Amino acid sequence: MAVYKLFPSQDASIYSAYPAMNTGLDAILDVSNFVTESNPVAQVARSIVQFDQSEIENVIDSIAIVTGSEFNSWSGSFKLFVAKATNVILNSEVYVYPSSGSWNNGSGQYLDKKQGTNGVSWKYMDFSGSREWVTAGWGPLLTGSYSGSDNAGGGNWYTGSGGYDNVNDANIERSQSYSLRSTKDLNVDVTDILKVWYSSSKNINAGKIEIANNGFMVKWDKEYEFITSSAISPQLSFYSVDTNTIYPPQLEIKWRDFTYSTSSGDFKLDRTLTGSYPSVTSSISCSFTASLPDPASNTGVGSGAVFKGEFTSPNTMSRVFIDGTNVGSGYKAGDVLTFTAAQLNGISGLSDADGDATVTLSTFDIQQLDVIDTPDLFVALDDNPGIFYSESINKFRLNCRKEFPKRTFVTSSLETKQHALPSSSYYAIKDLDTNEFVVDFDREFTQISCDSTSSFFTVYMNGLEPERYYNILIQTEINGNTVIMDENYYFKVVNG
Repeated sequence: MAVYKLFPSQDASIYSAYPAMNTGLDAILDVSNFVTESNPVAQVARSIVQFDQSEIENVIDSIAIVTGSEFNSWSGSFKLFVAKATNVILNSEVYVYPSSGSWNNGSGQYLDKKQGTNGVSWKYMDFSGSREWVTAGWGPLLTGSYSGSDNAGGGNWYTGSGGYDNVNDANIERSQSYSLRSTKDLNVDVTDILKVWYSSSKNINAGKIEIANNGFMVKWDKEYEFITSSAISPQLSFYSVDTNTIYPPQLEIKWRDFTYSTSSGDFKLDRTLTGSYPSVTSSISCSFTASLPDPASNTGVGSGAVFKGEFTSPNTMSRVFIDGTNVGSGYKAGDVLTFTAAQLNGISGLSDADGDATVTLSTFDIQQLDVIDTPDLFVALDDNPGIFYSESINKFRLNCRKEFPKRTFVTSSLETKQHALPSSSYYAIKDLDTNEFVVDFDREFTQISCDSTSSFFTVYMNGLEPERYYNILIQTEINGNTVIMDENYYFKVVNG
């Protein structure tokens, strides 16, 4: 899939009520403003989640390959899955910022009998008595909280836009709104933050402030922190990377890998094309290899495309190209190469040509798939051994045919020809135990591709929990009908 999932290298919650307590191995990440019943006191919790920068860069540089001119063609989402939500009754917002300053995960848990202090906490970045969070004198774009108060500390983070021109004036302050009945899972677009981290790491910031990847700071809006009113005490608990569930924090990097062409073929070197123009007494052979145009630039139904050629020497085409005023989305056997009289007369040894000459392509040169045109269809998932290692990458191909072909009296097998799904086709992946989508239908990032062999899509298994079973669903739109297919496309992911 063009959705690659990463999991945290470290995460922890920090609590104003326990300034030196570390919770690096706790199964829960808290984001809350808890108000005690008697003598009301507000106790604030925030969480920090960090993903490995080298893994992020590997996806961008080597897997998605969205560098250079493609640098703005990808997206990143930060996800936390709720374990418990309490008192989220007012319209409010949770903010996600890039954290500042390196910190240590530690091995403590919330309210251990012997409090763990060997990692990040409300007051300290490393361990109790070590480096403290900055509480005054912050640099540009940097902030923290409550210098000089009993609540000093709580992390440092960057805010504002930062003026990062090379990443579209990045907005590094992200948020999600909550209300009484809103979804409580956190799903925030952090594309700009990832781009700033990447630009800083690669030294391509064009003189902008360097912001290293020290993770995400997750906190309630400042207007809802340290409020002693019991009416304003929102509390969210999310699963951490140390959970024993299938809901650890995730960083999704998504990019569009969609290509669609029902045809393929090259004008092969020395391929002989049969000429039908009377004055051409010998065959015209290609001395130039020219692939068909990128299908993304084509429109139409794939018929009637006009091919033209240029000549440089007797009986030799130096270039074959498509008439831009009449271009189809596919090129099939039987399409016609058209040469003008002027082109023919320009060849040494040829003269007195009038009108046009035509050359017909052979079936060996061009392969063409018919696009399925009925909602009554059968789709089988090919290239599915049923078991995949967690780090594997698999290209699934789809065998597609009409379920009820037109009645025809023939002496051979009927409808054995492969068909292509329409370009408006998408896939999703569902966890069979929880019946939840781990990859949902997405018109941008899960669109099914096609080449001259079949429709296909690629899945990166790293984001799927090992030792679990999954099912693939196919959705396509045909003649105004939306068809969703669930044809037992099952597979299992195992450790490896």
